[in-house]
Amino acid sequence: MTRSNSLRTIGLSLALMACGHFVSYAQSTLSQNQDGFNGERMDGFMDSGPDADTTVIEREVSKDYWQWTIDPVTALPVRIEPDTLHHAFQYVHLTEGMKGTYSHLGNMGSPRQSRLFFERGEIEDFMFDAPYDFWVKTPYDFRFTDAKSPHLSLDYYKGGDKRTGEEHLKGYFVANFNRKSGIGLNMDYQLGRGRYLNQSTSMFDTRLYTYWRGDRYTMYLSGNRDNMKITENGGLFDERYITSPEAMAEGRKQYSPEDIYTRLSDNWNNIKHSQLLFNQSIDISYKFSRTDSIGDTVLTYNGRKQLGKLAHNLEVGQLKRRYLSYNVPDGFYERAFVRPDSLDPAEEFYVSNTLSLSLTEGSTKWAIAGLTGYLRHEYRSFHMPDTLSNGNEYYKRENEFDLFAGGKLEKAKGDFLHFGASFETAIAGASLGDFSLDGSIALVSKLFGKPASIGASASVSATSAPYFMESFHSTYAWWDNDFDKEIRSGIQAFAEIEATGTRIQVDVVNIGNYIYLENKGGMFVNTDSVLQPTYAVSSSQHDGQIQVLSATASQNFRLGPLHWDNSITWQKSSNSRIIPLPELNIFSDLYVKFLYYKRLNMEIGVNCTYFTKYDAPSYCPAAGMYHLQNSDFCRSVGGYPLLTGYANCSLRGVRFYVMYYHANYGIMKNSDCFILPGYPANPGMLKFGLSWTFFD
Repeated sequence: MTRSNSLRTIGLSLALMACGHFVSYAQSTLSQNQDGFNGERMDGFMDSGPDADTTVIEREVSKDYWQWTIDPVTALPVRIEPDTLHHAFQYVHLTEGMKGTYSHLGNMGSPRQSRLFFERGEIEDFMFDAPYDFWVKTPYDFRFTDAKSPHLSLDYYKGGDKRTGEEHLKGYFVANFNRKSGIGLNMDYQLGRGRYLNQSTSMFDTRLYTYWRGDRYTMYLSGNRDNMKITENGGLFDERYITSPEAMAEGRKQYSPEDIYTRLSDNWNNIKHSQLLFNQSIDISYKFSRTDSIGDTVLTYNGRKQLGKLAHNLEVGQLKRRYLSYNVPDGFYERAFVRPDSLDPAEEFYVSNTLSLSLTEGSTKWAIAGLTGYLRHEYRSFHMPDTLSNGNEYYKRENEFDLFAGGKLEKAKGDFLHFGASFETAIAGASLGDFSLDGSIALVSKLFGKPASIGASASVSATSAPYFMESFHSTYAWWDNDFDKEIRSGIQAFAEIEATGTRIQVDVVNIGNYIYLENKGGMFVNTDSVLQPTYAVSSSQHDGQIQVLSATASQNFRLGPLHWDNSITWQKSSNSRIIPLPELNIFSDLYVKFLYYKRLNMEIGVNCTYFTKYDAPSYCPAAGMYHLQNSDFCRSVGGYPLLTGYANCSLRGVRFYVMYYHANYGIMKNSDCFILPGYPANPGMLKFGLSWTFFD
């Protein structure tokens, strides 16, 4: 084994043992002092000490708080569980996702796309947000927080060194004016400097919100500003730096990642969001009076019974994207449509109003399910380059609107039967005739004393192409199309048994008139005599039907403190040229879980991510989107296991971890470590994370 391989092996061992050394040190320190978190003494650590001062009255601080989001369909608040879980905390900030199912450009915060077809979300009119679904949160994804006591929550993640490492800092502060109203501030900052050249990412999000939760009237108001800046390197200039490093410079030089040349420099994508959400609702209820007798005593109760809600939702947003290209080498793009110094904007401004009327589930003996009807009006304005004449650049602005009507039926209460159905259609506007219909049913019971469920769902829809998928003008990408509606029909079935840690899910979908992006450019031979793709990306529509079938089996095993969690997905596309997918995607996590000194929860283990080889989609900086490779020059990726060792801990609500990412880098052959064509996985890196909530 070479010296570098030995060092990487030692690094993995240190990552797995670091938490143990920390605990040993903490035990020695805490045995002489208080626990350092809230001043309480720890059982078994201190056997003697001064008696408590009985003249001091300690103030108890409530740690109760609730979180909720706003349903974009019904415009009603939906209560959700706060993110306080200790298990798998070490995966929360990874760009590849909780189970490593996303492909990306290697660096933290880089654009990504799921390898699992049924994990991909729908592409909106402003399509440029799709590769950043881990970061971009719509106003409906935002979590409002109501706390009895002011509190501050902070998360900090760090990996690598100051020159090529990554950092992520996020947190929120919330305080109540009284029991009905409060205010909060959320901030999120992410910086990925990049192990390879010209790969850095910088993202900043800030959100301010307030609310009023009266006895009958409620109001929620939130505003956010997002700024994302992604440096584009176009992939490696020569993949032989990874696949055959001994062949470069006649084997006389070892290249570190930051010394490997990339195809682009001085190129950036910049996305900015400004959004406002105002939601209000009023209860529809009636007064009631009930009299009960207890012996000779007569008691009368007066109150109100909620029948439903009348809600209104207003959303306003300004979405902007620019591609800044100061240095583009010959052969990278097939053609420049406007001057290279173009502002190259793509913008969307929108206003959405939703009015809904809901019947509350269980409000009467006939209301066995909740029922909502709604109308939604959307106004959208798009802005992008149009033509260039006599040295003057002209811009195109197009306005459109839609009026949607829909309904939703949902039974979510009860211990046995849950079901739901929804329908929506565009009754006027640019999307006239669009519709979606879906329904689901689930049976929930107990098996071996724990919940078990089985269910199924079905859906059918006809949707117009997202605006920029149909028409997009920029410096290096330009298309105008008139697509038919995309037709989808699908079925999903699942079974889940919590007692055995088993979940099985099967999905199948049939897609007609599938809309996608592809590279129609040719090939280019660079100065190293290496064949590289030339980008000429455009949108296309498949004239026919495509079926996709997927089956996922998740099984968690346990033997005492030893745990082994597994998730395996098999999927098949009837047209692997138009929808390329890896047949197998595997995530396996082996760890030991135990409680140290009755206080410290610990998980120490190693996980593996693996997917089979396939002709993966490539990435075009000019469009900022994933697309099919040129059919004459496809490069396959996959067949490489990526291992990560970690120690994940929790002490009195404080969560922290240490991990060594890509621990097998340099130990195994790296030629297959490419996540996407031209983009290898980052080399091994030591990472640390901490989450701490403070209550006043």
